[in-house]
Amino acid sequence: MDPVNEWDWADVLSLVVTFLTGVGVFAIVWQIIGERSARHREFENMYVQRYWDIAGRLPVRFVQGHEKYSMGKSERIAMREYLILCEDELDLRKEGYITDRTWEIWKSGIIGTIHDPKVKTVINEFPSTRLVNIRDLMNISNGNSDPLNRTKIRRWWNGLR
Repeated sequence: MDPVNEWDWADVLSLVVTFLTGVGVFAIVWQIIGERSARHREFENMYVQRYWDIAGRLPVRFVQGHEKYSMGKSERIAMREYLILCEDELDLRKEGYITDRTWEIWKSGIIGTIHDPKVKTVINEFPSTRLVNIRDLMNISNGNSDPLNRTKIRRWWNGLR
């Protein structure tokens, strides 16, 4: 018999088991990442709900994107609550609790809001020790408005991508 052309069934079985183990490990990793992503979405939905609770009390023309609007006392209180919500969202993003997709949506709303002259007035009513993340975002000139400082691989592993 030719030993080169002969199959050793133990080696074949070992290869099959090794392959199946690799597939199993890959499936477990994929499931872990999927679970993390689902937890992030669940968590983000709580903040979306907070937004809608506040948005109903903000000036209608502000929510619609008009530049000319006025704020009464109750609307000013709602604006303050909205800014606190934005601050929380920025802090959560910095800590890695908000996914990249959600951040892209929230970022445009936050940036658009904080550059509104009337909103800047409300921001300045807070002590300088409050709304620190918002103030930092207002002062960014390099275009990097993402407070999360993680590599793409780490974002993927944490379920943020």
